[in-house]
Amino acid sequence: MKHTDVETLFANNLDTANLSDKQRSVLKASLTLFAQKGYENTSTLDIAKLAGVSEGTVFKHFKTKDGLLQAVLKPFLQDIFPRVAGEFVQDLQATQILEFSDFLRFAVRDRIVYAMDNRAEMKIMIQEMVKKPQILEELTTRLGVLLQSAINQLFVSYQDKGELVKWDSMRIVRTICGVIVGYLIPNIIMSDECLDIDATTNEICEFLLHGLQP
Repeated sequence: MKHTDVETLFANNLDTANLSDKQRSVLKASLTLFAQKGYENTSTLDIAKLAGVSEGTVFKHFKTKDGLLQAVLKPFLQDIFPRVAGEFVQDLQATQILEFSDFLRFAVRDRIVYAMDNRAEMKIMIQEMVKKPQILEELTTRLGVLLQSAINQLFVSYQDKGELVKWDSMRIVRTICGVIVGYLIPNIIMSDECLDIDATTNEICEFLLHGLQP
């Protein structure tokens, strides 16, 4: 299954939100420029020009540039990442994965590929997570609740076969997500080089299998 890219999900979210056309244009322009140039290097004048509105209109609706950033991030936390997780769950349910090591490799590689395919947009979120760790906590909690019901039975089956430690599924999800994010942060924020997906997947899985197998 081909996953929907972040930019499309963002546009879809704005189209269904209670916003004026000008607000939608400003938010779309903000995401584009924050992704291309970075938050610090983007001015409200840049955003206004791309959105086709006056700079005064930007300030009228969003007050400050940080207000714009928060308005961009809100759909990611409340709608976009949960939708991305939903697509991932559909993939899991459509794939017969018999062993935990195979599940882990599939999950880690799939999420790394998606993150790197949406690298510019992910950079915005990760930079904000570094400054505000509570965002990662909120996101992990939201996704954990969403994933828990879908993968709880799968985890129990691995635990019954002695392939997975008998932790609750939320703790396992947090552990896996934490390690993946830990690898992605330096690669997305501090490097523009192509990531070796297979090598990174191998490293993450090797580490996690040592911690998650009995």
